[in-house]
Amino acid sequence: MKKLIYALVALAAVACSSPKYTASFSPVNSSVPYYAATTELPAPVKQDELLASTADTPVLLATEPATTEAIAKTYGQMNKAERKNLRQQVRTELKELVKAQKEMKKMGAEASAAKKGIDHDLKLAAIFGAVGIVALIISGQVFYIIGGIALIIGVVFFVKWLVRQ
Repeated sequence: MKKLIYALVALAAVACSSPKYTASFSPVNSSVPYYAATTELPAPVKQDELLASTADTPVLLATEPATTEAIAKTYGQMNKAERKNLRQQVRTELKELVKAQKEMKKMGAEASAAKKGIDHDLKLAAIFGAVGIVALIISGQVFYIIGGIALIIGVVFFVKWLVRQ
């Protein structure tokens, strides 16, 4: 069993350190073909306009012309009343942001737990994973069982952490 594990670790190390020239593709395409440069994105389809038909003739729907949104004015183009309104809106938004930050500081333990760094489940996953690997390295039938169980528990905590992310 020990030889099998060492062989698998050696195989993984060799597979991860293989040279780049074995791959037949390049991440950078120096010559862009004409068809790649002129691709057009399909128009978005509304769900209520999807139709199914068994007839041979295609179904055409009436489409309305596209509307363009009005371009917003810059601050310099606004008149005095619009500028005053804009400043009031900005002040209210800033006050809301400051209030939200003060509430986050008042939360206490939850806010400080978020700042601490590694999550509790991730810590447990790392601990159980390390214990499992060490137990497998020590070898012996009992340690193989303990190492396998510890690795499984570590994977469970890791998946639990991933689900919450």
